Amino acid sequence: MDSSPSDKGNGTPGHPGAALETTLSVGEVVRLGVEAGLRLEAVATALAEIRRGAMIEPETGPLARALGASHIVVSRVVPGPAEPVRRAVDRFMRDQLLTIRRHHGDRVEWERAEGIWPGLLRSLDFSKRYGFSLVNHVETTIIAEGDITAVTFNIDVSQMRRERITVMGVRSALAFALFGLGGTALFPGFGLADALALAGGGIAAGGIFALERRRYLESRARVALAPERFLDLLVQRRRLGPHTPDPSND
Repeated sequence: MDSSPSDKGNGTPGHPGAALETTLSVGEVVRLGVEAGLRLEAVATALAEIRRGAMIEPETGPLARALGASHIVVSRVVPGPAEPVRRAVDRFMRDQLLTIRRHHGDRVEWERAEGIWPGLLRSLDFSKRYGFSLVNHVETTIIAEGDITAVTFNIDVSQMRRERITVMGVRSALAFALFGLGGTALFPGFGLADALALAGGGIAAGGIFALERRRYLESRARVALAPERFLDLLVQRRRLGPHTPDPSND
């Protein structure tokens, strides 16, 4: 038996049919994924994220471990064509007091709407309706894959995280200065009372840091919940039919 590879199907770079034989269409990739036991929604979402470039490398470092990544990515696969899905996403984003910054076709960059009225609505948002009120930039990507549409939100929370870490540092430093250094100033020299004051200042600073971190994580979760809830309702609406109430109006 001849063990040398045959010319037919040869994948060498110089072979003229190599690219044709190694390239799969989107439909073939979806079919192979489903045959391998993957859900259709999961395969379509992965393809949409690859095409959009949403496969973001996980962040490392103390800041990412303490407060999470600088971007929140939320994806869903919605049944139906892209145009009605695009209109629903557009209404949802405008209801969140965002305006279009740049339009790249399938990918749209959004930014906070400026002005007296949007600022007033955000300041009076006691019911937490505006989930993106603390966010400055959001990207949405809508890609049609046959009879389904992949929707991805890429939410930039880097400025929100940067502002919160500054507040955490300042308040923790003030707590240490008030309870720690202030306590040592009451007693001349250095003794047990000074050590206890410094320890108390450290505990106060750590408590302030933990409290501010919890508040930030709650705000971050609320930001992620807004598109997740919208997409869940949009998927239900598209599955039940066009007469179901539009989720962007909720």
